[in-house]
Amino acid sequence: MKFLPTNHRAESNNYPYGRLRTTAYFGLEFKKGKGFRTIFQTINPKNNRLNAVKNSTYSSIMAMYEAENGHIKYVSFNLYGVEGINKAAKFMHENFNLYTPEQIEHITSLFFVHLKASAKAIVIYCGANFEEVKPILDPAVTAAVKMIKDPTTNIFDSLNVDIEKYEATKNPNYQPFKISTAIPL
Repeated sequence: MKFLPTNHRAESNNYPYGRLRTTAYFGLEFKKGKGFRTIFQTINPKNNRLNAVKNSTYSSIMAMYEAENGHIKYVSFNLYGVEGINKAAKFMHENFNLYTPEQIEHITSLFFVHLKASAKAIVIYCGANFEEVKPILDPAVTAAVKMIKDPTTNIFDSLNVDIEKYEATKNPNYQPFKISTAIPL
């Protein structure tokens, strides 16, 4: 699997078009505030004109790669929960050079927001004490802020959260959605 830069436009000269063959173009589009989406366009072999571009929906983090069989594929990551944050941080650390500084700044701001949301969620829905959660998430939040200020430095490996420590802050007896069977008089 070979990941391609986000500004790369891949071309396939033998793409199926009904019974015919044509040229197809694959790429990624980035819009600050929205994220990434795939772009796909073909040439109509009957008149040699470009067809309309087909776009996917936006995703927080997306990458394009060339599979072993030569096909262009896409992978996307979400940042929901600390597991999603850790998985995306590992990918971004290993593939930092595929993204522009503007894209890195956008992505790290998403990490920052999702780290804060994870802290709030574990306190509200799992009964965790914020003072116990804060030191677990604080190094990742600090790293995200540094990368927002300087998106040319790859410290995505510092965005990993210790899941065991994070999960240990949960109150096992906490039931925020307990249904009461008592009928008021």
